[in-house]
Amino acid sequence: FYTLSLHDALPISISEVLVIMPNQMWETSVGSTLKSILLAEQEGLNQAEPLFEPMQIQYDDFKGVFEKNRKIIRVFVSDTVKANKLIARRDVYSSPQLIFDINAKTDSDAIVLLKTKANSIIEMFHEVERERLILAFKSDENKALCDKMEKQLGFRLVVPYSYYEAKSNENFAWYRLEAPKYSQAILIYMRDFTDSSQFNPAQIIAYRNMITKQYIPGQVPGSYMSTDTVFAPIMFNKPFANTRAVETRGLWKTVGDFMGGPFLSYTFHEKKLNKVITLEGYVYYPSMDKRDLLMQLEAILHSYEIK
Repeated sequence: FYTLSLHDALPISISEVLVIMPNQMWETSVGSTLKSILLAEQEGLNQAEPLFEPMQIQYDDFKGVFEKNRKIIRVFVSDTVKANKLIARRDVYSSPQLIFDINAKTDSDAIVLLKTKANSIIEMFHEVERERLILAFKSDENKALCDKMEKQLGFRLVVPYSYYEAKSNENFAWYRLEAPKYSQAILIYMRDFTDSSQFNPAQIIAYRNMITKQYIPGQVPGSYMSTDTVFAPIMFNKPFANTRAVETRGLWKTVGDFMGGPFLSYTFHEKKLNKVITLEGYVYYPSMDKRDLLMQLEAILHSYEIK
């Protein structure tokens, strides 16, 4: 985290959050509480990275380019505040944009508000960032790839032009982006829905391992992708695509080789197709930060649409 004046350059980051409060408050228990929320470790990565990158400025500096920031928290602590409350404002100075106003009578009240609403703040900030990324990817969509996906699989993701199709059939697709220093990829695999046991965490990982062994080879002959069992995947039931999905965050490895990295997936029942669908994104970027690359993939997966 860092503090900027109005004359400093504004860095561009997927995970940046602009915090507006007095400098002295940033160094008190209120600031420490907010830092602990924003700098909490992102789950599912193979090296420590924070959820967000907070940047603090004072009230008088909040103008011009700072107003265009997509994720903003403004903290007001004063005995003139009538009621302690958190207010979420959408698209005030730009779109998509989310501004949280914390209004509190005392520092203690502000801390209680922040701790109580921490999960909502985190999820809503991620939501607005996904929305921003999807809009950006739509302007650079690989239309031929996405049209074929929709025709072949029955639904569509917004996949940028830099991706290409590595493999596909009526129940599987593998799309890849190969940059000079890193790789990003999207996996889609489907099977007929039979019963709710298909959403059991052990079943999800077992099926993933079967699919990756069959379709995702490593660079060494005979090697293949699997799920790292040293760090057990973290799974949650979350809203997704107008239904509920099992979100899985974990690490992948290559059996017979030394490659690995983080992955993120959503497994859900698509009733229109009566299929269990898993949408997955994974990153390979040895020894480097991967949070933002995985966030890009998260946005692509959340662009899921069936017509």
